[in-house]
Amino acid sequence: MSYFSDEEYNEDERRNNAYQAVNAVREAVSLAKRAHQPITYEQTLDLINDLNPELYEEVSTLLARKNESDWVKYFKEKAIAKSTEENEVSPIGLIEEELAELEEIVEKDRTKRFLNKRIFDYKNALEYFQPRKVSEHKILNADFYLAERPSFKISETLYENDEFKDYQLPNGKVLRLRLLHPDKPEHIIGADLIYEQFNLKTNQARFLVLQYKTWNTKSLNLSSGNIGAQFEKLDRNLCKSGYCSNYEGKKSTGGYRFPFCSAFLRPTSYIASADSKLVSTGIHVPICEVLKIKETEKSLTSKNVKGKAVSYKIFDELYVENMLGSRWLTFDELQEFYESKGLLSYQDRIRVHAQEVKPD
Repeated sequence: MSYFSDEEYNEDERRNNAYQAVNAVREAVSLAKRAHQPITYEQTLDLINDLNPELYEEVSTLLARKNESDWVKYFKEKAIAKSTEENEVSPIGLIEEELAELEEIVEKDRTKRFLNKRIFDYKNALEYFQPRKVSEHKILNADFYLAERPSFKISETLYENDEFKDYQLPNGKVLRLRLLHPDKPEHIIGADLIYEQFNLKTNQARFLVLQYKTWNTKSLNLSSGNIGAQFEKLDRNLCKSGYCSNYEGKKSTGGYRFPFCSAFLRPTSYIASADSKLVSTGIHVPICEVLKIKETEKSLTSKNVKGKAVSYKIFDELYVENMLGSRWLTFDELQEFYESKGLLSYQDRIRVHAQEVKPD
């Protein structure tokens, strides 16, 4: 039994940590696909099923299988109201009963516009109660191109016991995905995404680190638990160690570009129950800006990050266009970074490591 299915741990916390992990995979694939719109949550869960079927079952159980419509709520309430100790009424049976009646009427006269709409609503409600089916249409196709390339060994020694999959991207590149997690479930408190771009022709790489945290009503308490310590560790290992500096070693940069910020906080919405809608909202806040806010305020809010954050709608495009994220490093520099900073050695959260590779 893993953390996500262990009922000894708070269900709300497990659910929100699962939601963060799903968001991390979703953002990684959206970055890799250069999508104008993020991939859907259903497509993300399909991909998690491909990577780790056991994790998929646990995560999909915690999260809403479908967004719950008003008609779903209506039939759930009606089923409860009609149920007795001797006879439990199923919402599915009630939907099928009313649907059959409407279809019989419409069969005689197909011009009944409002009845046809109600039929459509009922069928969608019925779909909610059906088990999720893994899509036959893959959002990414598995590819083993990198497995036989001796030139792609960066950070591989860090993952002796972890599995990965290589996927062919539409633009001819390859995406290597890993889902990493610690051995002790009580240490899991969130999800991180480490996204890297590799150019095997120039032997260079650049990276981006996103730390996911749940905020409720658009407010994140910066003094609770060890949140502050986590942010300070990222700031120390990245910003203060020079990985956010440009090629001349300066924080500011010439030309039309954001600073070389490579560590960001990604707040995610609070998921109150398994029936909560999975809606992508939020921003990307540089870790250094989070710490500046922490100096004077107890919480990070949508108000005090105004003008200091990047909208999630444009963040991916800015990174892809090399407008933010770390500078390009040699493979030796990146390997030294891993060994000296231990960024991937955290033992307290689910992690997604994505490596986008451009062949030579």
